[in-house]
Amino acid sequence: MFNVSTDENSSLAAFAGTLNQILEQASELASELGDDFARYVIDFDQVCQRLGEGRFHLAVLGQFKRGKSTLLNALLGDDLLPTDILPVTAIPTFIKSGDEVGAAVYFLNREKPERFSADGEKSLAAFLSEYVTEAGNPHNRLLVRRVEISHPAQLLKQGVVLVDTPGVGSTLKHNTEVAHQILPECDAALFLVSPDPPITEMELEYLEQIKQQLPRTFYLLNKVDFLDPQEQKSSLLFLSDQLRRFYDSAPQVMPISARKGLQARLAGDMDGWNKSGMQLVERNLIDFFAREKQQVLLQALGQRTGDLLNDMEMQLKLCLSALQLPVAELQEKLDQFRSTLPDVEREQLAAEDILAGDLKRVVEKLSSATEGVRERAKQKILQQVEGLLESVEDAEEMERRVQQTVAGEIEQFFAPAMQRTAELVQQEASAVLTANQKQSDKLIEQVRRTAAELFDIPYHAPVGSKSYRQLEAPAWSSDLFISDMDPLGQTLSRKLFSKKFRRRRTVKRLREESRKLVNQNVAQIHSALHKSLEKSFRAFGAELREQLEKTISATRKAMELALQRSEAHSQAHAARELLLQQSMQKLLRLKESLTQ
Repeated sequence: MFNVSTDENSSLAAFAGTLNQILEQASELASELGDDFARYVIDFDQVCQRLGEGRFHLAVLGQFKRGKSTLLNALLGDDLLPTDILPVTAIPTFIKSGDEVGAAVYFLNREKPERFSADGEKSLAAFLSEYVTEAGNPHNRLLVRRVEISHPAQLLKQGVVLVDTPGVGSTLKHNTEVAHQILPECDAALFLVSPDPPITEMELEYLEQIKQQLPRTFYLLNKVDFLDPQEQKSSLLFLSDQLRRFYDSAPQVMPISARKGLQARLAGDMDGWNKSGMQLVERNLIDFFAREKQQVLLQALGQRTGDLLNDMEMQLKLCLSALQLPVAELQEKLDQFRSTLPDVEREQLAAEDILAGDLKRVVEKLSSATEGVRERAKQKILQQVEGLLESVEDAEEMERRVQQTVAGEIEQFFAPAMQRTAELVQQEASAVLTANQKQSDKLIEQVRRTAAELFDIPYHAPVGSKSYRQLEAPAWSSDLFISDMDPLGQTLSRKLFSKKFRRRRTVKRLREESRKLVNQNVAQIHSALHKSLEKSFRAFGAELREQLEKTISATRKAMELALQRSEAHSQAHAARELLLQQSMQKLLRLKESLTQ
């Protein structure tokens, strides 16, 4: 992801100025190149406009019916957006600062938008329902492109634009598609989950894309007012565990009731606002806007600019190639390139086999390490338990002291044990994946060299060294294996059994339960790290294959498109070729300025 230095505010201001110049020059350059590059003019101008206005797009994302519109209404302090039980249509809604409440609906088939008038009989929610809900506008038959709302909420006066998105996972397939397509227009996100049901696999897949494209995501667990304290704790723990796969440690999850928060906000009830969890969300957002908003915005816009420049560079090279090579020669080079691909594919399959074998060997090291943890846990914890079983005569006192000892020692021992084992496995995995990375780099460079010799259109593939992801080692969880060790209870046992029998029974049960807890925690370490290893290796292998496939695909498509253009334009166009070459030099200088 594109990075922006945060050493000083002045450095951010300087980068913003540089980025603005790059965008203006890139737009002018694309305009000079004519209709083939017209779309770049629009794209560069849009990014430049967002930079100039300092507009920060904060999206509310999540699955259908998680409560996204209710959350937005709570943040605005206004019952503004429709919260129907049916899915909304696939239309993003942008809420920006304004002196008064207003709205404009923009269409695909007409220039003039439909505007909301506060003087009319309809409420804004009723007005919007005609365009953004399935009841009012089924399957978007009105061809609505987007909706913009203005509102005087204090939150929006900091240059923030809230984005209400269609939810993923509804019965409307296009909603899910738009939810993915809107991400490039966003800078950060509030990701909303609720316990009805817990986070789904579709949402986790959506989060993979969000994590790649957005620098900052806040996580909210909504509808906690329907849970009792223990259910809320369990839901938070489950969601945190699911999110660990995306981070080195579990991110903060804020439990909220958007419904209760909206009610409190409308009633001016600050105590209710605090109890709903919305005050914590608001405080986190205000702190984020004060400290990080500019950095994240510049990071997102810089990334977008870099992507546009790379895309435009490839388009320029295609146009140049079409003018420079004879059709027959170009076809011959394309055939030669295609003939080299079977050998590359065989080498790639061999590399995948090596990677699978390396994973198996690292897992064996993990198993050996966790067995070592088990033996140390026996010496550290179970020996203390045995001492208590031998020395304490009273069964109830024994029960209490063993529970106290195990509860304290389990967390004290296994939390650092998880960390040490993770570091050991990380070191082993890093060594083997680095070797695999080097081998993959050689294969990619082989394809590039072949393409360079045949046809000079180099492709900007991702840098090889950035492909390896660090092992996502989860933290040890103290909540997984909690037991009172005595389902029957000492009070009932005292009524049913003799003191001697009760002690013998208690000793046997506590010994078995203590061993079980130790084994469960060892298994937790092995299972968690094993899953992290498999995920890291799988992602690593997929990224290497993607790098290679992109290199091959981009080179082949470049040749095919150039061939089509050469056949259509057999006459030499010296002036056009000169313009393209000059534009290429300007573009490369802009790219260099962006990375400095």
